[in-house]
Amino acid sequence: MITKFDDLSVELFYEIFIYFQFHEIFNIFSNLNPRFTAIVSNIPFIRANLGLNGMSIAVTEFYYAHLLQPNVCDRLISLCVSHTLAIDNGLWLASNLSEFINLRHLSLIDIKRSCFELMLNTSTPNTSLVIFNVHYTEYYQAAYTFKGVPEGAYYKRIFRLFPLLRICRLRFRRHIYNTLDTQIVLPLNKTFIPIETNHLHLQSLVLRECSPAFLSHLLEYYPQLEELSFDLSTPWLPDKHPLLNNYNNQVSRFDKRLVPNLRRLKITLKYDINAMELLDQLFDHDVLFSLAKFTLEGMVTGPNVVSKLLSMLCHQCSHTYIIRWIVKTTISLSNTCSILLNTLQQLKGRMPIELELCFL
Repeated sequence: MITKFDDLSVELFYEIFIYFQFHEIFNIFSNLNPRFTAIVSNIPFIRANLGLNGMSIAVTEFYYAHLLQPNVCDRLISLCVSHTLAIDNGLWLASNLSEFINLRHLSLIDIKRSCFELMLNTSTPNTSLVIFNVHYTEYYQAAYTFKGVPEGAYYKRIFRLFPLLRICRLRFRRHIYNTLDTQIVLPLNKTFIPIETNHLHLQSLVLRECSPAFLSHLLEYYPQLEELSFDLSTPWLPDKHPLLNNYNNQVSRFDKRLVPNLRRLKITLKYDINAMELLDQLFDHDVLFSLAKFTLEGMVTGPNVVSKLLSMLCHQCSHTYIIRWIVKTTISLSNTCSILLNTLQQLKGRMPIELELCFL
């Protein structure tokens, strides 16, 4: 029996459409015949990528117009908006985000500060969104976009706008050398802008750069976190800011009370030469030991630091841990073999774990 393309079920076509961009589906199938016109017009879930891969002006204008149609905007569940090679995408999103009431996944790439703040200040709360991602393709874009902005400046508004978020990835970068933004005032004796709102649905949080004090503040409000990833940074303050004088005394260790549900942890130490000491100061051993997966990335000064770091982690993580290190001085083959041998010997007799070591 021969099956014609036109005889395939509607459900199968929807599965096929997953592999196409929405404008491709519309242009290819909507005018074939009345059946395909009806299928395309009634796609239950629409996913759109705006501004990616050098998208033409014509395609961009198609999305601007089509996604706002009454029978389309309420079926949009996933939207990725890139400002990398476009001028107006961020402004369009900020002006129309409130129309997409069933949007579940929103990704912003290279969003301009003005558009980002407009979106936060003018959009109505979206109770459908569960995944929110802010990403920058280049370091200078992430840094200069939010130059002078203190740590935590947008978190309160983000979680008010998306109160049911479960996964949040905010890849802002610290870029404060001489002064803070004069329009944003820090609270008394605080090195960051407080959140002051509980967000009990949040399960996974990824931060590009985060100071220990702000991290401690976050964990007070989000103890239910199951996954946490952050680049450890100094406070987002100018080098000679008076609050830096007492900063180290303000940071306390994170115990199991703060993160009772944490199972996956990733820490990046890019510029610190004392990785082991810093890690030991951040989390109590009972926190690390209860993890199912721990990843540490960082720059270290030589084989002794790597060896001590691995030795410490062997006794603190129960299932999986991943170490990726960049060394400023060359580690010889003999030293590398010795480090690995000692590490594996310390793992003997413990419950089965997965070990991944990456030399960068």
